[in-house]
Amino acid sequence: MLDSPSADAPITSQRGTSKFWHYNRTRGLALSAIFATILSIASLVSVPLPFTPIPITLQVMVVFLIVAMLGPVYGTYSCLLYLFLGVAGLPVFAGATSGIAVMLGPAGGYLLGFPVGTLIGGLLARSLAESRKADAVRVSAAIFSTLLIIYLVGFLWLAVYSKLTPFQAFLIGVVPFIGIDVLKAIVAIPIALSLRRSGLRLPLRPRSDRHMVYGQQG
Repeated sequence: MLDSPSADAPITSQRGTSKFWHYNRTRGLALSAIFATILSIASLVSVPLPFTPIPITLQVMVVFLIVAMLGPVYGTYSCLLYLFLGVAGLPVFAGATSGIAVMLGPAGGYLLGFPVGTLIGGLLARSLAESRKADAVRVSAAIFSTLLIIYLVGFLWLAVYSKLTPFQAFLIGVVPFIGIDVLKAIVAIPIALSLRRSGLRLPLRPRSDRHMVYGQQG
């Protein structure tokens, strides 16, 4: 048993052969809600472009931080909560828009790519590396994997929605954003590294527990 219901600590499984690193579920869900709020605020910064239906926003940068700081479980929860708020009618999508019509519109694939990319990227970033340099490599791999997934889901849906070829959708739905998204990653990576290694109780597996697997503590 854990000494405290709020402690984050490894415990031995019932079979005694493997260990689980348990993170307090209440804390994790609170962090998910906080980052969903930050993502909603970032979405208000929207710059439309005349040659594409996809605007420039700060959404992707916040998703990068979610991936690096919340891991696959609570990071995905955060993105799903954000999408739920938007579909429910709160003006949290790009340009203070909302509703299912946005999800089914040209940008819907990019929005759907948020939780999908966070799940995959979060799996890469879910534990701390032994050194800051190794952690930088891990976080960078997670962030750029997330970006690739967002692009993939986004431009394929854009092709279907707009009746374009995949190449045409790639030209207007990915190419114009590569430079700015790489810049967002360059800004997000050192911020994420500093917070990951700051001693904050984030839902990341500790360096000393790399052989442990995840569980959730209620």
